[in-house]
Amino acid sequence: MPSFDVSSVGFYVLDILGRPVSRIPEGGRADYIEEIRMTVAGTAGATGMDCAILGLKTQAVTTLGTDDMGDWFVAKLQKYGLDCGLVRRDGSVQTSSTILPVRPNGERPALHVPGTATVFRVADEDLDAALDATVVHVGGTGLLKSFDGEPTVRLLKRAKELGRTTTFDLIQATPETIAFVEPCLPYIDYFVPSIDEASEMAHEADPAKVAAYFKSKGVRNCLLTLGGEGVYVAPENGKPFHLPAFDIEVVDTTGCGDSFTAGIIVGIVRGWDLERSARFASAVAAKVAMGLGSDGKLVSFDDTIAAMNSLPVKAPARTSAHA
Repeated sequence: MPSFDVSSVGFYVLDILGRPVSRIPEGGRADYIEEIRMTVAGTAGATGMDCAILGLKTQAVTTLGTDDMGDWFVAKLQKYGLDCGLVRRDGSVQTSSTILPVRPNGERPALHVPGTATVFRVADEDLDAALDATVVHVGGTGLLKSFDGEPTVRLLKRAKELGRTTTFDLIQATPETIAFVEPCLPYIDYFVPSIDEASEMAHEADPAKVAAYFKSKGVRNCLLTLGGEGVYVAPENGKPFHLPAFDIEVVDTTGCGDSFTAGIIVGIVRGWDLERSARFASAVAAKVAMGLGSDGKLVSFDDTIAAMNSLPVKAPARTSAHA
């Protein structure tokens, strides 16, 4: 029996967010905004944090700097209840960090320092401990310079040898990113990218065609997040389906995809079917989008279940995705 429900491996970044930002003031002038926050973020960091908020026993596997930002980060992870035994510290670079001026409509351009994401690796002696979980989530391919490619494939292959369930997401994907991703695909049980990033790699725009492309490469279940249009799911068994997004007032879209993945992981651990898992994951993302940062208004499993059962649902728009 694994020690953890989920091991969240890869890209952890400190986000500094402010809202609402409609312009950058000229020269040395100042504008006044409503809110500034620092949050745990990243395709592995936010997913792991949200898993912990939702009640899963979670371990963090990453590298942070020996700077003040790294100290804050570890303290914050521990406050959420994550095990940090496999959080390594590296003084050669600063902790990965991003400044996000969040626009009034929730969009967020980014100013990013890659930092520790570029030096992260899972050491040989840490590999089996990093995989000591029911679900192994790998997040951040595309920005993990030292881990992308063969080291990621090796970890995922070993996870499957140990009988783990694997989930996978990436970040800032370009057409070139497929070179790192394709060798991983046969070892991925749940592939959860955004439609924009998946389309870049598949050279297709239609969600059904994008999902079919990745399944043809070995992915068992492909879940494409469509932003305000919901999610398209192509399961290993059964017919593909589309779920519309919840109809909410969006404050900030930071971390919505990461939180959706956390919701899927909760469903896997609880043994739910994929449709129920995707509905719950959509509610998790909605709670995050209602506040600032990668946790937003996410507070607990029970509160999210209540949201899933009470929030209004948008009318679906992507009719081509329903086939």
